[in-house]
Amino acid sequence: MPQLPTGLYNYQTKIVLWVLDRQDLLWITATGDGKSMAYTVPILVHQELSQNPDRYPAFRACKFPVGVVVTPTKGLSQSITKSLERFGIAGFSYTHENITAYRKNHVNLSKLICECKTWQVICVDPEHLGESEWRNTIFQSTTFKENLVYFCAEEVHLIRTWGRSFRPAFSYIGAMARGVLPDGVPIIALTATLPPGPSTKAGVPKYTQILQYLRGGRKTLIHVSTIPEVYDIYWYLWQMQPSNSHHLRRVRMYHSLCTDVYNNETFELIDSDPYLQVVICTAGFTQGVD
Repeated sequence: MPQLPTGLYNYQTKIVLWVLDRQDLLWITATGDGKSMAYTVPILVHQELSQNPDRYPAFRACKFPVGVVVTPTKGLSQSITKSLERFGIAGFSYTHENITAYRKNHVNLSKLICECKTWQVICVDPEHLGESEWRNTIFQSTTFKENLVYFCAEEVHLIRTWGRSFRPAFSYIGAMARGVLPDGVPIIALTATLPPGPSTKAGVPKYTQILQYLRGGRKTLIHVSTIPEVYDIYWYLWQMQPSNSHHLRRVRMYHSLCTDVYNNETFELIDSDPYLQVVICTAGFTQGVD
């Protein structure tokens, strides 16, 4: 592949072969190790062998290979589809904005996905994945099932953290996959931050000191360096609030993955809403942009 002048690393080759052998896979490796090859290269292999079946007759190549990648944020989804372009792979972010755009143009988006001819990788968040459009239409399409190369979950460590209460749909990714995937479609789970051993209830010891601000009743801005830290603290404070608290109103986030409307609203509410108490934000909050 011209995009990889030095080829795949040995550990990447091993992972790709597992996917091509239709083996389920949990891959924990450092950021920057090229986890994306797990869902990029198998598509390229199927494309190549479907056009040249005589090169490896024993391999059953999909005629119109397609993969599903479950992503936690729009930003990651867009990043993946952008990175796939350099390999000649068409990706699609199944987001509210894109869905709405197709509906406004009276285009049957589900039909395009089921035909497997427009895009080779579909990035979808857990909430949309759980909707009837996916369960009853896309995953029931014979063409889609015949060409489905893999089902991949990115940032899989979030299933245990966000899935508890912040975004419950994360908890059902596994059940959804097992319930609708055809036999032989491998499930790929990717992460850089999943330590071995039992659940450590991430965030409880690390963020305990923040509770004093929640209990103090004063308006507080919590500045952090990265967006994942914003979500970790938000989830922790969500858990610590009493059940009768208005969770979405009392604590808000500000970062580049939030919509402009939401971020602008946060700016206004920090002064005007007496109930808003804590804003967890990246550095862009002080500049009005992120």
